[in-house]
Amino acid sequence: MNSMFEVLIKKLHIVKLVIIALIILVVGYGYENMVRVEPNYEGVMMSNFGRNGKSDFKVVTGRQWTLLPGTRLYQVPMFETSGDPDKVTISAKDAGVFTVDPSYQYQPIRGQGVDIVFNYKHLGVENPKVMLDNVENAILNKLVVNAYREEAREYTTDGLMNNLNEFEKKVENRLKKDFESKHFQLTNLTSGLKPPKSMEVAIESRNNMILEKEKVQNELQVSKMNLEKARIEAETNRVKSKGLDEKLLQEKWIDAIRETQNKVIITDGKVPNPIIIKE
Repeated sequence: MNSMFEVLIKKLHIVKLVIIALIILVVGYGYENMVRVEPNYEGVMMSNFGRNGKSDFKVVTGRQWTLLPGTRLYQVPMFETSGDPDKVTISAKDAGVFTVDPSYQYQPIRGQGVDIVFNYKHLGVENPKVMLDNVENAILNKLVVNAYREEAREYTTDGLMNNLNEFEKKVENRLKKDFESKHFQLTNLTSGLKPPKSMEVAIESRNNMILEKEKVQNELQVSKMNLEKARIEAETNRVKSKGLDEKLLQEKWIDAIRETQNKVIITDGKVPNPIIIKE
């Protein structure tokens, strides 16, 4: 009887050890399947395979257990990144052709990670390293190119060149709204716009003419200044020469008066202009 009791106790002890081992394995396996939401990312947990639509997606933080069937943790980057569409041509309404090579900076809007995952899940958003690249190529780059093409049709070729800042501002304002509707914030936009080759030549020629005109005007101004300087110098020299002649004349009259035996009457007290009366 005692031996049977001892055997039973041993079996129960073995069962207890097995249960403890299983618990440790389950806990360890579960811990290994817990994923931490990275800093500056927004975690989005999908449950029930997403069968109920957006209601099966929710924003989460910290470590998340993804062991249950139908669950998946998506991580949406919340930092600023850049997009670089291919260079394209756009046409003004009078058929003038321009080239744009746009680039832009943007970032996902915090709190809208669920919308981003749910709306772009078909593009491949499982890997956060390529998630935004996929969205750029499929959605955002097209928005940028279409905005430039459609807004350009509101201008003539000359009008576009003369109102380039206005054109780029209109494109930027439009894209800010378009990006927000796609759950992103546009932070910077550069067009890289270039005019048609013929217009580049015309602009260069006009600029050269302006530079040449300014050069001629400068040279003419310098010549006028040199002539004025020469005139002033000549006038100064003449005045100086005249002053010396009058002084010399005064000195001669004074000497003549001193040496004469005749009576001299001075008619004014400035320049000696005497009347000489012979005795």
